Amino acid sequence: MKKITLTLAAFALVFTSFAQNVVIDRIADNTTALITTNGDEDAGVYCSDFFTLEEDTILGSFTFPGFYSTAIEIGDLLIGGDFFIYNDGGGFPDADPTTTDALVNLTSVELGAGLELVLDADDVESGFTINVTAANGGAQVTLPAGDYWVAFAPAVVGGSAAEGRWNWTGSFTTETGVFPANESLLIDSDDLFGAGATDWTSIAALIGADFPSFAWTLTDEEEDLGFGDNDLVGASVYPNPATNVINVDFSSNVELKSAVLFDVLGKNTGVSLVNGSMNIADLAAGVYILNIETNNGSLTQKVIKQ
Repeated sequence: MKKITLTLAAFALVFTSFAQNVVIDRIADNTTALITTNGDEDAGVYCSDFFTLEEDTILGSFTFPGFYSTAIEIGDLLIGGDFFIYNDGGGFPDADPTTTDALVNLTSVELGAGLELVLDADDVESGFTINVTAANGGAQVTLPAGDYWVAFAPAVVGGSAAEGRWNWTGSFTTETGVFPANESLLIDSDDLFGAGATDWTSIAALIGADFPSFAWTLTDEEEDLGFGDNDLVGASVYPNPATNVINVDFSSNVELKSAVLFDVLGKNTGVSLVNGSMNIADLAAGVYILNIETNNGSLTQKVIKQ
């Protein structure tokens, strides 16, 4: 087990690290790691990292390297994993884990159901992987190109800073993807460490040292819509991208059975197809999936709301 010593501030720990398609790869080359843990006796301490997607991306897996403060194995202390993606609110996430307002909000993800332990060469637990599709009940999540924040913490029995404390490894180098435009942040809603970081706070300011990002890897995955066979001949969906209305045209001898517009989490938006049109003016900008079922076949198509 690596030697762990307290340094710089109560939040930060120092350790020695031997250092689908990869979309983002931030390598573990910073010897500082920060607590990010959700204990069931408090509101948790969470860290968040900024990232940019240069194109629409179907989220595959996120892998987060790190280590426990006092344990080699988490064992029965582990409840699950909490995973969030936020829109950028101007240098900060637009919400925090005390709310349910995250763009992607997956909490208490269980081992084997989207959460996996990462083992190093010595079979020591050295991080976590979140498979977004599995954690989201099998529904793929597609993020449009843009700026986001990712936050992760294991959910554990006891206090966040107690026996189940887990520390996320820092990174100075973005090997794949865009180098972060904003430095990493931390929130300690219950002020467990007495630093006043009860809202998103600069880690660099807390520890008095440069901390541009955390180490993590994002892979994408191939599109698997899973709604139908796309055998509806002669159908068209336009305009796409759209701002207010999308139109769906198909032959007059085709009988419509259902028309559903899903969001990136696979949830029905509730928008109806009326006289061949869907009013999407009130939907947030982003990527949606339109599924049409008829007596003559089905159509599934990605729709972009501007």
